[in-house]
Amino acid sequence: MNHAIYSPRKPPFHAIHSVLSDAATGKLMRIPGHVIPIDETGIKVRQFLHQELSVSRLNDLYEHLWMVGRKSNLHPLHWQRMTKRDIVVTEDPGLHLLWYDSTIFIKPLPVYLLHHTFFTAHLCHDEGLFQEACGFLRTYALLIKYESDFRIARELGLLPECITWMQWSELAFSLAAIPLTDVNKRYHYGELRLHRLNLVHNLFRFSPWYYNIHRDYQSWFSYQLGFMLVLFAYASVIMSSMQVMLTTPLPSGEVSALCYWTHHLKIDLVASKADPLCRNTQHIEEGPTTSEADPTC
Repeated sequence: MNHAIYSPRKPPFHAIHSVLSDAATGKLMRIPGHVIPIDETGIKVRQFLHQELSVSRLNDLYEHLWMVGRKSNLHPLHWQRMTKRDIVVTEDPGLHLLWYDSTIFIKPLPVYLLHHTFFTAHLCHDEGLFQEACGFLRTYALLIKYESDFRIARELGLLPECITWMQWSELAFSLAAIPLTDVNKRYHYGELRLHRLNLVHNLFRFSPWYYNIHRDYQSWFSYQLGFMLVLFAYASVIMSSMQVMLTTPLPSGEVSALCYWTHHLKIDLVASKADPLCRNTQHIEEGPTTSEADPTC
C-alpha cells in the first residue's frame, strides 16, 4: 500500500517517556527489538512497518464496519477476563481486536513504537504509517487502564518486559490524548465481531472469508449446527402455517375464521420474536459500551 508523504509529524509521546532512551541504545543500527538493519534508504524499514501495521483490508470495508462493531467500543483487559474471554496473541494487525464467541485477538505492543527516536525518524514522515501507529497505540491506552490490566498484559506478553507500571501510566496518559483525527479510520471502531466481518467480506468483496477460524469441516458444522436447527424450526413453523392458510377456504364461519387468523398470528409472532432475539444476543455478547462499563470514560 502506498502512503503519501506529508510534512513531518511529532510522536504522540514525549522523549522522556520513551521506553528505550538513546543513551541505552546508542545509534540506531537495527529496528529496536529486531535484528533487521536500518539501511540508508529506509526501504527495508518501511516494508517491515507496512507489514507490521497495515490495516488496509479493514479500511477497504470501512463503510460497512457499522454492521460489524460500534465506534469506540473497546474494553480493558480486566473486563475481557471478567466476561470469560480468552485473549489470544496475534501478530497480524488486521486481526487486532477482532473477536468471536469467547475469544479475542490482540497484537502485542512492539518496543519500536515506544522508542521516541525511531518513531520520529521512520513514522513521522509518512502520514499513513503515522496514523496506523497512533491508532494502534491509542488502543493500548484503552486496553491497559488499571494496574490489573497491566499485570494481565505482562502475563500474556503484550508489553515489553522493560516497562514498569509507573512508566506505562505516564506513557498511557499521552497516548489516551491522541485525537481521532490522527488515527487510521479503522481505529475509529474498537472491537469487531469476526463472524459478521466474514459475512460482510463475503457480500461486498465476494470472498468467503476475511479470516477463517475453522480448519476443517467438522468444526464448521459443529459450530453452525445450533443455528441450522433454529433456522429449520422457524422455517417449519412458517411453512406449516402457510400451508394451513393456503388450504383453508375463505372464512365463512366462526371456526374457519378462527383457524385462519390463528395461523396468521403465529407467523407474525415468529417474525416479531426473531429480531429482538438477535438484538439481545448481540448485547449480551458485546457487553456494554465503554461509557457504560466505566463511568469515567
